[in-house]
Amino acid sequence: MKNGNEEIVEIRFKRRESILESAKRLFLEKDWNGMTIGHIASEAGISRVTLYKYFSSMQDIIFELQIRCLREIASHMNRMGKAGGTGSEKLSRMMKGLLEVFRDRKEEIRFVAMFDHHYRFTFPSEEFRLKYKAALQQDFIDFHGVIREGMRDGTLSSEFDPDLLSEMFTHSMLSLLQRMAVRGHLIQKQWGFEPEEVVRYLTLFFAEFSKAEPDPGAFGPPASRSP
Repeated sequence: MKNGNEEIVEIRFKRRESILESAKRLFLEKDWNGMTIGHIASEAGISRVTLYKYFSSMQDIIFELQIRCLREIASHMNRMGKAGGTGSEKLSRMMKGLLEVFRDRKEEIRFVAMFDHHYRFTFPSEEFRLKYKAALQQDFIDFHGVIREGMRDGTLSSEFDPDLLSEMFTHSMLSLLQRMAVRGHLIQKQWGFEPEEVVRYLTLFFAEFSKAEPDPGAFGPPASRSP
């Protein structure tokens, strides 16, 4: 049986999670510029006064949701990569994880896309920028480690700058995921390619591009297109 303090902690945790889930629903549905703390409080079924006991500002809520979304993407890819033996195998498995992320985490990808658009010119403050940077440095997609491991064991080409290659992988991956998650249905209607197939091609390209000995047949037969 839980004591009084444990029950209070659990109630606060559940309410905090409810606030975040309510905010996420609204952010995925509405224009962020028109959103207020009041809208989130109303969606969560609490007062603004109560909400401010958990979050001091809209930026705090947005920050936590963004970090959660990115870490969900990263944790799945990193977990997949750990099952590989060599650096090249780990990178290939991470790319398979990326495809699974696209299939199963479209809401998270869409939120990241909206975050990037909302803060496309600048962060709301220098404190926010530094906090965001520190959070990503602590727990994000481990391309750096896998690429360096592959270069050491000889399965990935040592011709590349490992840090620059990691940044290229990270930003190219996030950019394509966002575009396919947000506009993939329109791209498919216009050009006939399934969004998942486009993402799959990117994963294969990244996995083979950096190998010491790329496999020309890794991509398989040409993709089918709808009319």
